[in-house]
Amino acid sequence: MKYNNRFFETEQEAKSFQKEHGGQLLHVTPRSRLQTRQNFAAEVAVAYNARGEIIYWDKTPYCVAWNER
Repeated sequence: MKYNNRFFETEQEAKSFQKEHGGQLLHVTPRSRLQTRQNFAAEVAVAYNARGEIIYWDKTPYCVAWNER
């Protein structure tokens, strides 16, 4: 099983992708709770460590994380 995550600019894009692939929707917005923000930060770290991808929280505040079979 392969772990994946992908970042989006809008909630609608993220939800559409989530509907197709499944997984967990995370977001770092002013309404985010602390746990959600911490989980989002962990996904950013995974993206950076695994792919060298730099994520700009203000430009792509939504993330879908899922396991690929």
